[in-house]
Formats: sequence, C-alpha cells, structure tokens
Amino acid sequence: MVLPGILRRVNKTLPVLIQTIAIICFIHYIAKGVLVKVHTKTSHQDYHFRTKAGSPHAHAGRGTKLTVGARPSSSGPRHAAVSSSTTSTTTATTSTTTHMPVFPDEVIEREQQRRLDTLHKACTRMNMGLWENGEESNFTKEESVAIAAVPKIPLYQALLVSEKKNLAVCPVVRAGTQWVSRRLLQLTGKFTKTQLYRLHEPPSAVVRHHYAYLSSWEKYPVVLAQCVTILMGRHPLDRLLASYRHVLEDPDKNHHGYLHYGKRIVRSYRKAPTPSKGPTFEEFVRFLLEHDSHHLDEAWQPTIRRCTPCHIPYNVVVHYETLWHDMQWAWKKAGLESLNTTDYFVQTITPQIRREYFSQLTLAQIISLYKKFKLDFEIYGYSLEEHIAYAQPGDEAIDPVVMNNLPRNNPDLLQKYMKEEEEKMMKKNNDGDELQLPLESNSDLGFSLTGKRGPAEIADNFIPYRDDKQPPQVFKNF
Repeated sequence: MVLPGILRRVNKTLPVLIQTIAIICFIHYIAKGVLVKVHTKTSHQDYHFRTKAGSPHAHAGRGTKLTVGARPSSSGPRHAAVSSSTTSTTTATTSTTTHMPVFPDEVIEREQQRRLDTLHKACTRMNMGLWENGEESNFTKEESVAIAAVPKIPLYQALLVSEKKNLAVCPVVRAGTQWVSRRLLQLTGKFTKTQLYRLHEPPSAVVRHHYAYLSSWEKYPVVLAQCVTILMGRHPLDRLLASYRHVLEDPDKNHHGYLHYGKRIVRSYRKAPTPSKGPTFEEFVRFLLEHDSHHLDEAWQPTIRRCTPCHIPYNVVVHYETLWHDMQWAWKKAGLESLNTTDYFVQTITPQIRREYFSQLTLAQIISLYKKFKLDFEIYGYSLEEHIAYAQPGDEAIDPVVMNNLPRNNPDLLQKYMKEEEEKMMKKNNDGDELQLPLESNSDLGFSLTGKRGPAEIADNFIPYRDDKQPPQVFKNF
C-alpha cells in the first residue's frame, strides 16, 4: 500500500531531518552572538575615538558644531565648543573650558507658559481636540488638507507613561529621543551608567519594554491628569535636515537608508550627474514635497500627527534647542531628583550648516516645506526667517500675501539667553578671562534649577566620563 510506504520513509528520514535543523539553529545562535559582540566592540571603539569629550582630536560630522562637556561634573558641567568647517575636510578646535550657566526657575516658568499659550492658541484656531468650539473656520486649501490628516482622537499609544513617577512623554524622532529615552531608562533603576551606553538596541526601542501601555485606553485620561506630560519638538526644517544627514547623505554610513529611499530618490529626481552617490538635499526635498509623508520615515512626518497635542493635555513643551533646561524643569515639576547626567554632548545645526543646505533650495521650495509642516510651526511657535534668507530666488512667482504671513521673530526666551551667554563666554575665552557667574536663587515655586547638564542627542555606545566635584553655576542677571 502507498500510505504505509510513505510513513516508513518519513519515519526513516525524520531523525536526520531533526538533527540537521538542530545543527543549523545552533550555528545560527553562535554566529549571531559573535557578530553582536564584534559589532558592539567595533562601533564603541570607533565612536569613542571620534567623540572623546574634551579631546583636541575629536572630529565632528560634516559641517556640524558639537558642544561637549570636558569631564562634566555631577553638579554642573563645563562647556567646550568644538566646531568644524563646512567643507568635506573636517577639522576641529577646542576652546577654553568654562561653566555653562543654569537659568533661574522664573525664566523657565515664563517660557513654558508662553509655549503652552502658543500651543493652545494654535489648537483653538484649528478648532481641534480639547479646544474644539464647533464654529466654522476659514482654512486655506493647504491647511484643510493638513488638518484632515491629523487624527481625530488622542493617540495615547505614542506616549511613554510611568504611573509611579507621574511622568508621560511623547518622544519625537530627531528631537533628542535617544537621550530622553536614556533618562527614562535611568529612572527605572535597572541600568547602570555604563549599561545605558552599551545597549544592543537603540534606547528608544528599549524604553518601550520598560514603559508598557496602560491596561486600558480609558485609564489614560485619569493617569495623565496626575502626570507631568511632556510634548517634545524641534524646528521642522532643522529636523528634516538632521534626518537627511543621518539617513540619506552618506550611503556608506547608512546603507539601509540608501537602499530604502536614496536609490529611488536619485533615480527619480536627479537631473544632472553629480559626484554624490546619495541624493542631494534638494533632491530629497523634491521627493518629500511630492509624497504624503504619512507613508514615509517617521522623522519626515509632522509631529502633530503622532503626538496629537490638541487632544492630550500636555503641560510641558520641550524644544530640542533648549532640551537640557526643559527636561531638568520637567523632572523638578514631577518631583524627581535632578537629572543625573554626565554625558553633556550637544550636536546642533549652526547657521553655517543651514546656509550650506538651504541655499540649494529656491524660495518657493522652502515655502512649500513650510506649508507641509505649517501646523508644527504653529503649535511650537518656530519662525522661518533664517531659512528663507538662505534660499535662491528661483523662477516661481511668490504670492506677496503668503510672504507677509510667514512666521517671524521667534520670541523663545531660553534660546535668546543661551545665545547671549554663548557669545559672552566666547568673548571671555578669547580675552583669556574666566567667566564669573553668580550663585543660584530659588523661584516662587521653591525650585532651584541645578544639576547635571545633558546632551541633545548622542550615539548609543558613548561612555560617559567620571564626575568632577565642581559647584553649580547659575546665571540670573536677565
């Protein structure tokens, strides 16, 4: 009979088949462990060589300004500016190390209230979420399309919530997420400082395992009412530029980004041969303007779609440009200890870098980008003045009404004071004098904004240096 014959054959070959599968699984397991160890060791050595804090040989990325803390102290790190040229050949210089100022609580309070007022005013104008009033609104065609793409309910699944710590955060890609994720992991008490920088996955992936979803969606409004709820943000065009440089600019450093997006962009949008294998910034922008970012990389999507700030009662608005000050304030407001960070390493986009990239675009292209991310500009209160100043005139006709309505004169207090203090410190350093700053003072709420200054974004395998015992410094003469 046929069936018994087949069964005999299967019975005869089954042990060999099982042995083969077991051997393959064993080899795969061993090989995977070896590769992970080799990759971790290699990437750590490479990054440690390139970013060693305070080293005169530390190299920044192309056209990037890096601000690092030279052996930062536990109570307030020192500040050293490391800058590079905007050409392909990178050089680095280090300035005299001085203490960065810590801003008084009343300054943080005033700026946070301004940001919240800006957010609530934008939500009221958009007639959306908690500020919906049922009245008819006059929206332009672009605004109607953008508003229609925003979810009509709060996306609680985007939040990282800790009931025990009374803290909730909506992380935003390319806006300091990795650093904030490390601070959240640190709060769990399950990681040493060294372990935080030797994770086998990005911190933003690991943190979700330790900040799971609440038991039901109905529970979120109740818990959030007791929490310090943080909305993260960054200038929309700077965020796009940072993502382009990380994902697309250098195919050798990010092969996945090139294969997933870069090749398609070059094939579709390259008009003339260029020495660049990856897409240029102008080619990337043309691709972005012709596609709905909802189906693209998360860093290319408006924040308002992910964090739904008009539907969730955020009470702290964090800007990437003032990340450490804002997060320190949020920690204080939540009743937590001062941020315990010794990894002061801030990567910023300087005016020279913006000029290099945005000068590739026409005025019409930058205005089109603004329209695509207009709601983000509105909820965070960012301006467009600097970016359009670098644009090429182009052949496209620009509506004067649109030009007059572009956001200008960003009144962010912290950015203003940080810029002033940076200029003062640079002047002091150039003169060879030490910067003297007065001691701290408390605000009306009884908080004193002291502690360790942290980075905006750092690599996954950066190892922090040992603490010093320098006293904190606070700037208060505003």
